[in-house]
Amino acid sequence: KEPFKGLFTQGMVCHETYKDQNNNWISPDEVFTNDGKNYFKKKNENEKIKVGPSESMSKSKKNTIDPENIINKYGADAVRLFILSDSPPEKDIQWSEQGMIASYKFLQKFWTLHQNIKKNILLKNKNEENSIELNQFTNLMIQKITQNLEKFHYNVIVANLYETYNFLIKLINKPINKNDLLKNYIEILKIMSPIIPHFASECLEDLGEKGKKEWPKINKKYLIKENVNIVLQINGKKRGIIVNKRNTDEQILINDIKSNASYDKYLKNKKIIKSIYIKDKLINLILE
Repeated sequence: KEPFKGLFTQGMVCHETYKDQNNNWISPDEVFTNDGKNYFKKKNENEKIKVGPSESMSKSKKNTIDPENIINKYGADAVRLFILSDSPPEKDIQWSEQGMIASYKFLQKFWTLHQNIKKNILLKNKNEENSIELNQFTNLMIQKITQNLEKFHYNVIVANLYETYNFLIKLINKPINKNDLLKNYIEILKIMSPIIPHFASECLEDLGEKGKKEWPKINKKYLIKENVNIVLQINGKKRGIIVNKRNTDEQILINDIKSNASYDKYLKNKKIIKSIYIKDKLINLILE
């Protein structure tokens, strides 16, 4: 029997091709450029190199990158992060040194953030209240990354990692219960493991987390946001977005709209003869 119910393979990794003046294929390691436009041979800096189209990496065209050299220079996780971020797995990947460097720098920034979070866990007061904002974000991210893993949306997961970094860098300066911060941060590191396993494992061990690591479970109560965005229409035309509490009563919502000076120009000297309310999504006021 086949070992899998289904097999999903990565697309090809592509790279520019290079030829010397004698039309011989040249490896990327033998080429350099100062401006990204003109390429020259490293052994003879006066010899210009012809740049060809980006094609699937192959030994015959010498447009391959030695993974061992790249891993030694940037680390395995930075390589994984770049490959997964560049394009969906069913498409070809265009190898880029700049993209590789960007992934490497992001991991350095995240390591600095990890050190700050660890320091904050030690300094913060355990008597502070638990952060609803943090718990909501963590559980929403567990849901997103779980779904994206199942759908092979690896480049979207990388976007989720950047979103997580931006959220945490703002959060650590707020008053927060240190036990709550530690618990949520550990769960975030666990869901990062499929993309940057060495980094996540190092951070978890640094926090004293050892042994078997299980995938975090979603606490559904934190997936419900207290506030929702409700589209306001007047006579069928969109006039704004109202931020209000979930399950707000229709009449209370209408009163809030009437008291908002932003909508005076639409409501002044007008009478509301009918309203169409789709709870937590849209309200349409019919005026005469």
